[in-house]
Amino acid sequence: MLSCIAVALIVLLTLTSQSTYGDAFFIQEATLTVYRDGVIHVKIVALVNETEALITIPLLSSRSSGLLVLDEAGDLLDYEVEGKNATIYSLGATKVTLEYYADDLTSKEAGLWTITLSAPFDLSVVLPENATIMYLSAVPSAITVEGDLIRLDLYPGDWEISYELPAQPPPSSPPPSQPSSAAGSSAYYYVLAVAIISIIAASMLLLVRRRSRIKDLRNEEVEVLRFLKERGGRVLESELRERFPDIPRTSMWRLIRRLEKQGIVRVRKVGLQNLVEMK
Repeated sequence: MLSCIAVALIVLLTLTSQSTYGDAFFIQEATLTVYRDGVIHVKIVALVNETEALITIPLLSSRSSGLLVLDEAGDLLDYEVEGKNATIYSLGATKVTLEYYADDLTSKEAGLWTITLSAPFDLSVVLPENATIMYLSAVPSAITVEGDLIRLDLYPGDWEISYELPAQPPPSSPPPSQPSSAAGSSAYYYVLAVAIISIIAASMLLLVRRRSRIKDLRNEEVEVLRFLKERGGRVLESELRERFPDIPRTSMWRLIRRLEKQGIVRVRKVGLQNLVEMK
């Protein structure tokens, strides 16, 4: 009798935990857009219970980059990534949009591209323009053609998709227009020479200014800019403080302001936080 009760309690707890997880969020949309170079843009839209303090959404790639998490108002949300899971602090949000890029889901051999992924939920894969499907490990839920694009709707599970792309011819440049007279020809080359000189002068001036600004930077400013570049050119101020714990809070703020006055970064408010972006 006691063993039966114990089994019933275990089953009840299991069902309760699944229900709680299921009530936390619902994947409304998951789209993988594949580019010609094999990089994949992942966009996941989840409807969220606004009373949940945080949710965990599985990532499809172990090498995701440019991760961006927004709520329904377009404001940035804090998150943490551990392994192939993104824990998002979503309290108060009713919809969460998560976007990132992945370059480890595709491979190419002898001109044949192959996508290999494990889908934790229903998702759609949009292949590059004019792609020709050569192999599917299973039959998708749906296959639709939108112009030159093929969309595959996949159900949860392991997938392998192989496709070929046509070679792209190099773009042909139109022949330069011929002047109708000698006078027109001289004016044409004069204007062209002035334009070239102006472009060279402007480029040299910009290069001199940039080198001058970089030369005057301190070591900690260089490290901050390097971290900004690694994170795609924009980070929250709180992320900078976490990355550089040896720099006091007030010193970090003065450092950011110095970079902003030099025209290297700009600072804007995102919700209750400061977002630092490289120009």
